[in-house]
Amino acid sequence: MKMRSLHTVDKERGIALAVAIFALVVIGALVAGSFFFGMQERRVGRNSIRLQQAFAAAEEGANLQVANWDPRVLNYITIGDSVPFAGTVATSGGWYRGSVRRLNNALYLVRSEGFDRDSLSRQQVGLLVRLRPLEIKIRAALETQGDLTLGGSSQVDGHDTHPTGWACGAYSADLPGVRIKDSTLIATAGCSGFSCVDGVPKIDEDPAIDDSTLTTFGDVPWMDLTGLANKVIGPGTYRVEPTFAGADCNLNDQTNWGDPLNPAGPCGSYFPVIYATGNITVNGVQGQGILLVDGNLDVQGGFEFYGPVIVRGALSTQGTGGHFNGGVIAANVDLDQSSVLGDAMVTYSSCAVARAVNGAASGAKLKERSWVNLN
Repeated sequence: MKMRSLHTVDKERGIALAVAIFALVVIGALVAGSFFFGMQERRVGRNSIRLQQAFAAAEEGANLQVANWDPRVLNYITIGDSVPFAGTVATSGGWYRGSVRRLNNALYLVRSEGFDRDSLSRQQVGLLVRLRPLEIKIRAALETQGDLTLGGSSQVDGHDTHPTGWACGAYSADLPGVRIKDSTLIATAGCSGFSCVDGVPKIDEDPAIDDSTLTTFGDVPWMDLTGLANKVIGPGTYRVEPTFAGADCNLNDQTNWGDPLNPAGPCGSYFPVIYATGNITVNGVQGQGILLVDGNLDVQGGFEFYGPVIVRGALSTQGTGGHFNGGVIAANVDLDQSSVLGDAMVTYSSCAVARAVNGAASGAKLKERSWVNLN
């Protein structure tokens, strides 16, 4: 039997040691690589989660501004100015901040910046939002389904008239002076031949007028319309005039309904939606916006109102009467001023109506291309 030499055995032992060391290096590299790629995947996954949290926060911030649109604030931003907002996302712990900037009379840009809960990831989105005004369609200076008494020095005019000092666009088409279910319901005192009525035509008789046509506007019924009110008053007597908190318009005063006679003033661009839950008497001075009365409206003194007036009961005027610029819809109307030298007036104004409904408008995303990624 041939024996191997000691030198050969030592050589083989050296090769085995080298192979073992090489194998350990390879295995170590594989293990380290596995750990490295595992850590990388974990980091990528964590970053993806953070990115999605930030993106979701940015989207929620933008969408909430549209869903919770506040006409009292956002509808009165000066073109070019913005209102900031911020909040947190309850589900993920992320947060957002941004601004609502007015681009023109009807268009806004909502810019929202979202962050994950650790504030390590950031995403930014934008929404284009357009004002969606209420569909209050005025079809005559004065519209009623019940009894109508005209007299004294009262005037009803369906020709489009712009309020003095207001920045208005083109004139609209002239409307009838009076639109009524049955013209035999009109009584006159000192208004023979309807001399106190003007319009195209003076009297428009429409047998289709009923409660629903007077209190449903587009797809908005009376209940939903009153739900938009930012001033709710109970039955009683009110003196209405603009009030101020320092140099600003006092929006919290229930008897502050804007300042139509001073359109450049602090309350000149304030057009509230006023809802009276019962019979009210107004004895001065001025207001603007949308007036909704779930009962009777009795006007005394020289009260002036600009915008649509909707009365589910009866409208009556006394003394120097009232001046309504925009349009009046009422179940029954009494403008008889024969016992007192009064000058009640109802004048159609497309400008006053448009300013009022735009002031109460909600925001809605554009139907196409409203969303943009701003990253």
